[in-house]
Amino acid sequence: MLTVKEAAKRVSIPTSTIRYYDKEGLLPFIERDENGYRVFKEEDLFWLELVTCMRKTKMSIGGVLRHVAHLYMEGDKTLDERIKIFQDHQKKLLKQKQDVEDALEKLEIKMNILRSTS
Repeated sequence: MLTVKEAAKRVSIPTSTIRYYDKEGLLPFIERDENGYRVFKEEDLFWLELVTCMRKTKMSIGGVLRHVAHLYMEGDKTLDERIKIFQDHQKKLLKQKQDVEDALEKLEIKMNILRSTS
């Protein structure tokens, strides 16, 4: 079992972020010791890393991630729904990636034109 500080160090996020995730209902499965302190199992670190990654891609806490956390608590019967949520997010990210690549290509063309006229 790991403390908040140890878990934070292992996944390279601040302890305050873990506490925030817990407050927002993203860690309903995290156990507490006899003093009420959060304790993390190795498998809990996967979820912390996933939440951190999804937050970097702007997946919402209030809607999607909290919903996924609660689906996880319901067990394997919700696995297909959780997979679908992440597949939909993946499609959205791939579209954003293509949009950025297109914009970078156009920007490079425009910069080359500007360089040639100076």
